[in-house]
Formats: sequence, C-alpha cells, structure tokens
Amino acid sequence: MSKDRIIYYDVLRIIAIFAVVFSHVSSQGIVDCFPSQEWVLRMVYDSFGRWSVPVFVMISGALFLDISKKITIKKLYSKNIFHIIYVFLFWSVIYAIYDGLYKNGLVGFVLGSIHGPFHFWFLKMLIGLYIIVPLLRMITQDQKLELYFILIAILTTFLIPLLFPIIGYFSTEAKDFIQNYYNSLELNIASGHVGYFVLGHYLSNYSLKPFVKNMIFIFGFISLIAVCLITYFVSNYSGSFYEAFLNSLNIFTLLEATAVFVFIKNINFSTRYYSFIIRFSKATFGIYIIHILLMHVVLDFWGIDSSLLNPVVFIPIYSVLVFVVSYTIVSVLMRIPIIKRFVL
Repeated sequence: MSKDRIIYYDVLRIIAIFAVVFSHVSSQGIVDCFPSQEWVLRMVYDSFGRWSVPVFVMISGALFLDISKKITIKKLYSKNIFHIIYVFLFWSVIYAIYDGLYKNGLVGFVLGSIHGPFHFWFLKMLIGLYIIVPLLRMITQDQKLELYFILIAILTTFLIPLLFPIIGYFSTEAKDFIQNYYNSLELNIASGHVGYFVLGHYLSNYSLKPFVKNMIFIFGFISLIAVCLITYFVSNYSGSFYEAFLNSLNIFTLLEATAVFVFIKNINFSTRYYSFIIRFSKATFGIYIIHILLMHVVLDFWGIDSSLLNPVVFIPIYSVLVFVVSYTIVSVLMRIPIIKRFVL
C-alpha cells in the first residue's frame, strides 16, 4: 500500500457506491406507482442516495487537482481519458448486446452501443472534467481564486437555476423573463459538475473551523428532510413525480454531499482495516458499471426486483444483495488479466 494513499477517499468510494445501488433499487418503478404510499417510500429511499455521484466527482477532483502530483496533458489523455473511453465502449457494447438484441433487435444494439446505458452519463461527464483539468489546476493553486470559483458554481449551478421552477409556480411569464435574462449573462464557466470537482479539492486540502463543520452537518441533514418534503408536495401539486429537487445539480444535493465528505474525512480509521477497505474500494468502479446489468438480468429471467416483497424491508435487503453479488462478480473479473482493465 502506498504511504501517500488517503484512506478516507476509499471509504467514501465504498459508501458512495452502495448509495448508488440503493438509489437505483429504490427508484425501480417509482414513476408507475405515483401517487401511493409505495411511491413516498421509494422517493424517500431514493433521496438518501442522491449525494453519491457528486461524492465520486469530489474524490476525483481531490486527486486530479492535487498540485503535488504531476499530471501532464499527454498523460491525462493517453492514460485517464483513453481509459474511460475504452471502458465506456466495451461495456456499452455488452449492455447493447443484452438490451438491443434481446429486446430491440439490431437497431437497438447500434443505438445502445453509441449512447451506453443510462447510468453511463457519469463516464461521459468524467471525460469532460478530465479535459479541463489543466485549467482547473491553475485555479486551485490560489486558495482565494478557488473559493471564488466555488462561490460562482454555488450561485450559477446549484442555487439560482433552482429558483426558476419555484417562480414558475406563481407566474410563468415572470419565470420565462427572469430565466431568459439570466441565460443571456452566459455565466457557464462553473456549470455542471465542475463545482463538485473543485469543491472536492478544496475540502480535502483545507481545514474547516468546528463551527463551519457543524453548520455543514446541520444543513446537510436539513437538506435531506427538506428535499423529501418539497418533492412530495410539489409532485402532488403537479400531479406527477417531480424529480428536479433530487438531481445532482441543486443546493440540497450539494449540502448533502458536502456533509458526507466532511464527515468521513474527519474520522480516524484504524490501520487494521486498511487492506479490507482498499480491496472493496478497488471494486467500486466495476460495481458501478455492472450493477444495472445484474438488475436487468435478474428481472428479465427470474422476475425479481425490489417490489417482490414489502418494499419497506426488501428495498434495503435487495440493495445489499445487488451490492454483494456485483462485488463478487467484479472480484472475479479483476482476476482475469484481459478483463480486469475494464473494471478498474
């Protein structure tokens, strides 16, 4: 094990990948069961895991924006970006063979190979972030400039756009006017997940005062409760599942992800567990890639999904099962020389 390895990154990966699985299991059939008690349960469960992908992005930012590590543009493209591309293409074809040929024929196969399964949006987004790493590393060399960038991201990506649908409930004309005027400013430099990327570097490199930490934890918890209540009331008001407050790019998810990151960072993990943690951490990328395929196969051939039994209990149980089986499969694939590079 490298002496430079930061173990809390590995812990974050493990809890984040389980949260991803839990969220995807919880969201099975969530649109079809609206409105019902089952929908409320699935929506609440689903919201518990929505911080997971942002945490993955924050870990990547902490690693790639670390100026103590030399990352050349050549290495960035030849190693990191190329790796994501061939992993994307390999598994997109695997998913397309299953979904396209099994369900949609040749056309489905071709389209599936190009677009990839729905959760591969994360891989596409990573490619974009990696491309701008050299520019972001210049920003993160200056703490004040980095904080300024994070502030811009919070305002332009996580906060202001969230106000538009709220204004729209009172006046569509006002919402359209304000949104169009805001868009004309073209404040796009910190749009998308790049704010999480830079924030991950900042939180990993600078200490926060105890008061600030406590406020982060409090607002993170409040956000989790608030997003459930807001989603419930807005969905019932609109007559359909309104998912906007659950996505990655809103202030609620930002606060939740920040709270999780800071909380895990401040735990001292015993070295006796390091080997176990690292072993699981290495499998997280592969688990992310294959767990949806596993869920599809189990549903299509055995008719099993999270609605098989009482979802209150079975959603957590099924999530654990999907997680454990996915980990087992990835552990086997990691031992096959030709295949392991597609799951690491």
